[in-house]
Amino acid sequence: MKAIKLDASEIENIEDCIPLFEDAFQIKLENSETEKLQSFNEFSDLIISKFTLEHNEMCTTQKAFYQFRKAINEAGISKVNNIHPDSELKDIFPRRNRIKNIKSIEEKMELKFEILKPSQTMINMLFFLLVLSIIGLFFIWKIALYGIFISFLGYYLTRFTKRLDRKTTRELIEKITVENYFHLRNYDNTINKTELKPLIVEWFSEYAGIRKEKLEFATFV
Repeated sequence: MKAIKLDASEIENIEDCIPLFEDAFQIKLENSETEKLQSFNEFSDLIISKFTLEHNEMCTTQKAFYQFRKAINEAGISKVNNIHPDSELKDIFPRRNRIKNIKSIEEKMELKFEILKPSQTMINMLFFLLVLSIIGLFFIWKIALYGIFISFLGYYLTRFTKRLDRKTTRELIEKITVENYFHLRNYDNTINKTELKPLIVEWFSEYAGIRKEKLEFATFV
């Protein structure tokens, strides 16, 4: 696949995410190092060079999957007998008691999944209602206030959504591995350098809002 040049807003999104990445992975990138980079691949290589921990071939994603499956079995909350990477989360976490059961597994694994999210369509509708209601204050203020109340109530209720933001166990494991890499390796002062580049792509895709397929071949100039 040929190189894909990122636009200015996408590059800015990546730059905005760098402090979050530095904090999550305990590294520091200097401006003098990043400003001369020409592609996301070079950016990934720079990040990898910052890790001085000992290399260990242990697959972090596989370990995360085993921990997840063990936690599910110990909690006894799922009727799915043989959990595998393609198992659907809606079957593992049925809608009834979904919030409670997910929280139970999070506590066992000592991390957060953050996979219960409202749809983007719902968020957009509430935002649109809020904007219209604010404008409406200058015309029919009583109805506008009602609209503002509904929009804020809607935003509050999204905290209790049972909508799964990921479909399969594989997608969940990839997410928690990216967000909890060192925790899943038990902070044993090792990394698996062969899995770092895909992890970096996954992380910036999630936080910068750029497709993974695009990031892999992205250029900055």
